[in-house]
Amino acid sequence: MSDVLIVGAGPTGLTLACDLARRGVTCRIVEAAEGPSTASRAKTIQPRALEIADDLGIIDRVLRLGAVNVPTRRYDRQRVVSEAVEVATGTATPGVPYPPVWLSQPQLESVLRDRLAELGGQVEWGSAVSDLRQDADSDADADADSVTATVRTAAGQREIRARYLVGCDGGRSIVRQRMGAVLHGTSYGDHRWYLGDVRIKGLDRHCQHLWAGPEHGILSLFPLPSTDIWQFQASVPADEQKPGTPTLELFRRIFAERAGLPNVDLQDAGWRSLYQVNVCLADRYRVGRVFVAGDAAHIHSPAGGQGMNTGIQDAYNLGWKLAAVLGGADAALLDTYERERRPVAQAVLDDSTSRMHAMMRAFGDGDGATALRGLTDDFTTGLTVAYPTSPLTTRGDGPQAGDRAPDAPCRDASTGRELRLFDLLRGPHWTLLSFGRGHGTAAWDAPVPLRAYRLTDDPTATGPDTVIDTDGQAHRIYDMREDGLVLIRPDGYIAMRTAAHQGEAAVRHATTLAARPN
Repeated sequence: MSDVLIVGAGPTGLTLACDLARRGVTCRIVEAAEGPSTASRAKTIQPRALEIADDLGIIDRVLRLGAVNVPTRRYDRQRVVSEAVEVATGTATPGVPYPPVWLSQPQLESVLRDRLAELGGQVEWGSAVSDLRQDADSDADADADSVTATVRTAAGQREIRARYLVGCDGGRSIVRQRMGAVLHGTSYGDHRWYLGDVRIKGLDRHCQHLWAGPEHGILSLFPLPSTDIWQFQASVPADEQKPGTPTLELFRRIFAERAGLPNVDLQDAGWRSLYQVNVCLADRYRVGRVFVAGDAAHIHSPAGGQGMNTGIQDAYNLGWKLAAVLGGADAALLDTYERERRPVAQAVLDDSTSRMHAMMRAFGDGDGATALRGLTDDFTTGLTVAYPTSPLTTRGDGPQAGDRAPDAPCRDASTGRELRLFDLLRGPHWTLLSFGRGHGTAAWDAPVPLRAYRLTDDPTATGPDTVIDTDGQAHRIYDMREDGLVLIRPDGYIAMRTAAHQGEAAVRHATTLAARPN
């Protein structure tokens, strides 16, 4: 029996599998498809998801394959109206090391699969879950000791038993259906899009090409980094009752009508889709030992590029909690997954829907610049997500408990090596930062994986686990005006801020949440 069975090998399922595998949790990941998808689908990786990629050890690969600040060239038919970086903005700062990156979903999935293989795992392709049962009679009984999934494969039907099961199997999730959760939401029939992956001859690949106006609607051609593929996006007119079947011929006709650029040829169309915007949220994320995450739990408008990123954060939130409970922590810790993540999904749904309506109105009015500027801001980065009311958050002397733990440059006092706070946080452990003179770290022996560091702005400081705050950036970013402690969860959120002499209290807090009861 495995500890965790993950259903679905998209970005959410693969993130969860990597996180569990590096924590020593035995897990299996099954996928109904016979092999990896080539459909581009999502293509924006937001700063918070990139920080997760950093922690999982894949950030260098993502940055090497992706692109930052792809310009948008706007047209009126053949005439270029403007060219500027308007869709993906943001620059690295001491507290935020990564701006948004453009990278297609299949490439991100490939990077995650490679990382999973390095950690000893692999995707079981052609394995479709058709049913599941929890061993207790009541579907809400959290005391059931396992979950059994019925899986169809080419070799026949089999059963897989695990202590927990997580459905990361998309908007039509069979796991969500079988666990008894209900998806509530709205379908926007007047927001329909032709989507596809095409090859184009004669078009400059350094930028996105965009046509928008009240007569024909929107056409976007986006060059997917590290490929020869373009993502084709064209709005379907609201008065078109029966949209055509997406084909290369249809895409060529749309291009001729809306763009008409000479010497440009759409030569091939691989993945093609007619997409209608749906905005939905599951009424619950957990039933007993079964969970849903990603699109299985929430379906968003694509405006703002938040859907895939929200799913990645779901997995990152759930992974360390499953590992802790499997290691003996109180199973009530798993209740905080829904309590923390479902309000985030609701906020993202509201935000992305609002952006979608505003974008369509602006494009309809011929105001493309306003439409593009409204697609992204601080909210879409994922960096403002916080859990201030979570039961895992203990308020202390500062206002940041429950917030994301920022990055900052620093230096190892023993070796002089330049590093970052994220280097201290990277890994499956809790982190305790002692700002100022502190009270040392040797006495903070915890029964949970915890690393403690003394963070000082004294450039002459020495000692084990002592880190020098370069230029005082960390003290400023964490608003530390006097000595104090910051306890950081394994998923990079501040669990507690307290006075410098409260080290034992901080360790007790982590132990209470994540260690086996005495």
